[in-house]
Amino acid sequence: MPCNPSNRRRKKPTPPKRQQPPSSDSSACYINTFTPLTASAAGRAAMQAQALPAFIDGSIRREPDLEHVFPSISCLCRGDKFAPRLRPNNLVAYMTKKGRYGADVPRHWRLIAVLEVMHLFDSHEDAAAWYTAQGCSLPSNCMVDGNSPEPLVRSHRLHIDAKRLTDDRLLRTWDLGYRHRAREFPRFVACQKRHVTLGFDAPVVLDQHLLAAFGRIPGTHNPGKLSQDQFMRFLRSVGVKLK
Repeated sequence: MPCNPSNRRRKKPTPPKRQQPPSSDSSACYINTFTPLTASAAGRAAMQAQALPAFIDGSIRREPDLEHVFPSISCLCRGDKFAPRLRPNNLVAYMTKKGRYGADVPRHWRLIAVLEVMHLFDSHEDAAAWYTAQGCSLPSNCMVDGNSPEPLVRSHRLHIDAKRLTDDRLLRTWDLGYRHRAREFPRFVACQKRHVTLGFDAPVVLDQHLLAAFGRIPGTHNPGKLSQDQFMRFLRSVGVKLK
């Protein structure tokens, strides 16, 4: 979702000012996972019909919205387990969930993005005001009036009620769940891109890459803090250099 400044001479959006968190938090790094569009037959059909990248998030509310100039992290998927813990300058790596993604290798993850936290908002409305002030469209996961969800034909359709509801009811039910979550946990996080690869050239991540860097396979449902040294060692092992 590109920015569309209203002025005639388009200016590059101004990044939000970095806030200064406690020093103990500023160097924290995390690894998170998401279900990509290519994870289902419906998602792969959407890729072909809609010319969508394989490794964007496949839900009707992209979490995170990696196509946006300033990707955003919210509480839509993990409630208060992750986004409220983030601080400016933190690094977050986003991998796909483990699966088979067209490569002649065992089940694996793909490293899709590394985001740097730039600004924290106490509500989706506050975030929307900032994005609008920058001349940007709103990220998909910003739950404010007027920012519609992606249509089902642009999703992976992986929802618990997908088989029993009509398409209209499924879209409403799916989005209503996200709206309830946003009201309950309103934190919203704007980031800058340090690395993003949305196609099948995204780095393959195998068990051995994680074990060599961290001595274990880090949990991603409730991501724990990782040291910057380990995190950078991991990125180097899969050939990722940050911008």
